[in-house]
Amino acid sequence: MKTRRQFLYGVLSAVISGLPVASLADTTANNKLPSLVPEKGDNKVLYKYVCPMHPQIVRDHPGTCPICGMKLVKQLFKASEQAPKISVSQGGVSGTKQGFAIRTAKVQKTTLWKYIPTFGKVVADESKAVHIHPRASGWISDLAVRSNGESIKKGQLLYRIYSPEIVSAQQDLLLAIQNRKRIGKAANSLVKSAEIRLSLLGLDKSVIRQIERRGDTINQVPIYAPQNGVVSNLIVQDGMYVQPQTELMNVADLSTVWVEAEVLPLQQSWIKDGLTADISTNAFPKRTWESVIDYIYPVTDTASQALKVRLPVENKDLSLKPNMFVDVAIYGGPKRNTLAIPLSAVIDDGHEKRVVKELDNGEFQVVKVVTGMETQGIVEIYSGLEEGDRIVVSGQFLLDSESQIQSNLRKLMFSGHQHK
Repeated sequence: MKTRRQFLYGVLSAVISGLPVASLADTTANNKLPSLVPEKGDNKVLYKYVCPMHPQIVRDHPGTCPICGMKLVKQLFKASEQAPKISVSQGGVSGTKQGFAIRTAKVQKTTLWKYIPTFGKVVADESKAVHIHPRASGWISDLAVRSNGESIKKGQLLYRIYSPEIVSAQQDLLLAIQNRKRIGKAANSLVKSAEIRLSLLGLDKSVIRQIERRGDTINQVPIYAPQNGVVSNLIVQDGMYVQPQTELMNVADLSTVWVEAEVLPLQQSWIKDGLTADISTNAFPKRTWESVIDYIYPVTDTASQALKVRLPVENKDLSLKPNMFVDVAIYGGPKRNTLAIPLSAVIDDGHEKRVVKELDNGEFQVVKVVTGMETQGIVEIYSGLEEGDRIVVSGQFLLDSESQIQSNLRKLMFSGHQHK
């Protein structure tokens, strides 16, 4: 057990001191462990309890290891607030870069163009949707629309309706016309009132004129489409009895549609009305639609916290269909004199963001950064770096892993003897 424990301590020591793994056999065989002496600049030294077999198990009090059950051993710890510097001596600095495939870039100020590549969904323009209701109770006949999705033209017959209320209103109009013939212009107001009543009951002006010319009522009154569009929510069939509260169908004019695009929290601070956008879709790879943001919805999505913006799009040929997904690029103008680095250099583990900085002596150090706007592979830096610093853009994950290992092991450095 003692030999195995010494070997594990040897592994930890080798990683910190930069010994090659192959030298561990000689080190263990001679029972000579590399000394782990706290370095200069450490903040403080303290004692904690560590499992000899699982060094990651650290406690402030005596006890047993939850993994193997061994008794925890009192060890001398070193606390350091700075990340360790990473240096591989074999082969020099150039050998290190080649071995880790390291490429670096300089932190500099530049102009970032506010640009959001995102996605959106096509929806009907609600301001051009018409809900069709009967204006009076009655029975439907001669239904001309049979299914959802049918395209109709303005003035096209939708259905006919027999309604006792509408027939009674026609009779009132004919009576007012007869009175006008008998008493003259004094009855004009009565005729006008009867015409307005029929119009409010849903009759087209041409139908009212037909009644006046015929001098007789139309029992099954035709109802025509109020606009061009596509039918949806069709619930009516021939012979049905309907009432004014019954919504028979919707007619949506798709010559103009809305694209509702998602904007994630990082870009929401500069989103405003009037920003331009390009819209494209795989269904028409050679076409692009232009639009501007005309409305920003006041609430965000509960799950993604994305903000929804509305983009009106001209759709004369009806290429864009409701519920179609499209690609959206929103442009917001330049943000000048901004400290920025390549986005590929940032290590984001979901809790914090880090980059690997190259020091003047060829060593590397992991530093925490606060990022801002992201655009076209470039990310804004609020804090953690200065202009002129060199950061690693390729191979940084290996260096970051090495830094994490060394940082954890340095906390376990002991004084060379154990305190029971």
